[in-house]
Amino acid sequence: MVPFFSIIIPTYNRAALIGRTIDSVLAQSFTNFEILVVDDGSRDNTAEVMARYTDSRFHYLPKINGERGAARNYGLAHATGDFCLFLDSDDFFYPNHLATIHAAIQAEATLPNFVATKYDVERDNHRRPCDIAALPGGYYGLDFFLNGNGLACNICVRRNNPGLHRFEEDRRYASVEDWMFMLQNMQHDRLLLIDAVTLTMDDHDARSMRVDNQALVQRLELAAGWITQHVQLSNAQRRRLLGRLYHLCAIHMHVDGHWRKALGYAQRAVGGLPARSATTLLMRTLLPPKVVRLLKRRLN
Repeated sequence: MVPFFSIIIPTYNRAALIGRTIDSVLAQSFTNFEILVVDDGSRDNTAEVMARYTDSRFHYLPKINGERGAARNYGLAHATGDFCLFLDSDDFFYPNHLATIHAAIQAEATLPNFVATKYDVERDNHRRPCDIAALPGGYYGLDFFLNGNGLACNICVRRNNPGLHRFEEDRRYASVEDWMFMLQNMQHDRLLLIDAVTLTMDDHDARSMRVDNQALVQRLELAAGWITQHVQLSNAQRRRLLGRLYHLCAIHMHVDGHWRKALGYAQRAVGGLPARSATTLLMRTLLPPKVVRLLKRRLN
């Protein structure tokens, strides 16, 4: 039987975490799926952990390291399901994740090309809602993703979509390739967001977005040029996109204590941000990081 879902799990040196991820897929109430673990050149004991899984729906695909964009595309090339879901190897599904997406797809008169649910974020064994928790369910297009990729790569795509753009494989864009993927694909399409929390993102210290702020800023700057080349934007859309992109650069520079550079990025972001957001960003970059952390703790 052809699987309805292909779950694509790219992984690199996550032997200590990926077991929970795979187990969460195997525990799904909707069972018509296959799992494709794409091992992107791991140097730990990932292969040994994978050997424990004997379920016929499980497939282990080791390859030479090429970063997550290449790993996800490799999974797409080997998938046989009608829809493919991307799952990071340190995140995990609720038991109803696939059933929720399947029901939403079946309820649509026309098959959607992109589907996602909401998620929560786990940090130090505590869970909090994600940034899009209050967003209504429904269809969202390019304008939504100009403000960033609030879904990360927790998305489901229709495999036989002739207009599907694959992930950028150049490792210089690692950690931002999922945002680039959504921007490029949303030029002429929409994503169906389901108003249900069915996934948990594990916000541990080794997560790629936390590891190296300076490298992330460099990748975001590179992404600005890539997006200009690959995504058709109006002048207003381009200002919004760059406002958000430089906002992120300012925040990450500030976290590392580079106040002057953070303020420079904040000033570049101002023209593309709402007035309140611009004012908040400028004020934040003028304060020491320790003060910002203290204020956040008091507000929470």
